[in-house]
Amino acid sequence: MHALGQAATNGLFAAGTFRRGQTPLFSEELMQMSRKFSALLWITVTSVIAIGCSDQPGPSGPQVLSRQASVAGGVPTGRTVVVFSDTSSIPLAGSALIQSLGGTIVKRWDDIGVAIATGLSLDALNTLSGSSLVSLVGNDRYVNWLPATRTGALVAGDPGALAHKDPTKASYFADGTQWGMRVIGADKAWAAGHQGTSTTRVAIVDTGIDYTHRELVGLVDRQASASFATVIVSEGDVGVDLGIEPQQPGDEPYMDNHFHGTHVAATVASNGVSVAGVAPHVTLIAVKVLSMTGSGSFEGVASGIRHAAGPANADVVNMSLGANVPGDAEGVPALLEMMRRVIRSAEKQGTIVISAAGNDAINLDVGTTVSTPCEQSTICVSATGPLMQTNFDQPATYTNYGITAIHVAAPGGNASDTEEYVNQDLIISACSSRASESTLNACRINAAGGPHLYAYAAGTSMATPHVAGAAALIKSANPLISVNGLRNTILHSSDDVQASGRDIYTNWGRINVAKALGLK
Repeated sequence: MHALGQAATNGLFAAGTFRRGQTPLFSEELMQMSRKFSALLWITVTSVIAIGCSDQPGPSGPQVLSRQASVAGGVPTGRTVVVFSDTSSIPLAGSALIQSLGGTIVKRWDDIGVAIATGLSLDALNTLSGSSLVSLVGNDRYVNWLPATRTGALVAGDPGALAHKDPTKASYFADGTQWGMRVIGADKAWAAGHQGTSTTRVAIVDTGIDYTHRELVGLVDRQASASFATVIVSEGDVGVDLGIEPQQPGDEPYMDNHFHGTHVAATVASNGVSVAGVAPHVTLIAVKVLSMTGSGSFEGVASGIRHAAGPANADVVNMSLGANVPGDAEGVPALLEMMRRVIRSAEKQGTIVISAAGNDAINLDVGTTVSTPCEQSTICVSATGPLMQTNFDQPATYTNYGITAIHVAAPGGNASDTEEYVNQDLIISACSSRASESTLNACRINAAGGPHLYAYAAGTSMATPHVAGAAALIKSANPLISVNGLRNTILHSSDDVQASGRDIYTNWGRINVAKALGLK
């Protein structure tokens, strides 16, 4: 029995056993294909910790960004976040001050008092910090937001299966592989007619979505989808901005060239061919903020949230991404406050923001480490799951925890480096046909007309879309419910699965979709 490695760069492997009807894809031919595809569309990003975009895709030509001192680690974007004391506007005097210091405002979010600027020296930052007009200032960074995603085996769905829009007939739900759907009572909700409506909109703020995968065809609002991701690589002492990442001809900018966003999306909603989504009939929106390496800037992530809540008109934002940052380090408070203001603005527009807690087994109640966007979000989700298909509600070995940060738990899959497990302890979902994530790039055989592939993965990233799907079902049943009402419904209908009362691993409990909808 293999043990999953912490990093998602350990190569393809087969672990545990397979359920009847699944086809392991680990022939020598496939492995050769995997190595071939791993050379395609792969750029290495060097960053110091696990964590310049604009409202539109990045520049078409390379742009060299000089390295500036920053405490957040990673690669500098050459852009500075200026958070003004006024939470609802950017004062004229503030704009003038930035200009007088040699800076140029390249993006302004007047409604929350945040500006993004270039051309500011360290002396200029110190001057801004001393101004009564400015609350916080800090340089943005480009970092990896998916540092500890755990991946398991790949399996091929039945190539002859058809979409039937009935989640109970999805093969991996029907044979029990998707244990999480039953644990949260999604099957009871479906039986009672709660499968979501197309007017309910869920934005997947992530690496994009493979909208060509058979589980997702027709579910993604392609007009509302957008990309805010760039690719920045480290070259000596500078960061090189390559703009939009390389893509196959005809692909939209929000195509998922990683795997993560597609896996998450099909847990929220799917066509029910091989996997069931919690809310199968809702509309998905691809909001790409991370490159094919899983990396992105704070500005890019914040821009994606604003797009989702604004032009894309999302009811629910799913953010299966996160970074642990030193909350008291120079410049970091500005980045965190920007995230907080962006999320509060989204909530005011009627959008609930649901985020992953992180996969580093950190107690967020102690120390100065902050998990973002978890600790700024409407709901932050920890992960539960079985080992060897027993005790389905135990905290996952990797999940971050802490009653000050976590609101609820949901099935995220479980795996341990010290205990035995099987692939079925993880979460199975769709794998992008453009995947370049090193352990899953064999999914790219889809692009050559091969079978539609599915991947086992574990993480709070996999737990979060279960909650987003639950929120979408509740919203579909009660379109006029407020963000606060939606949050309270999810929290107060959760099952108390740990020590009696609120606890540091699950807080209010593991979600229960059926109870949230008033079902017995």
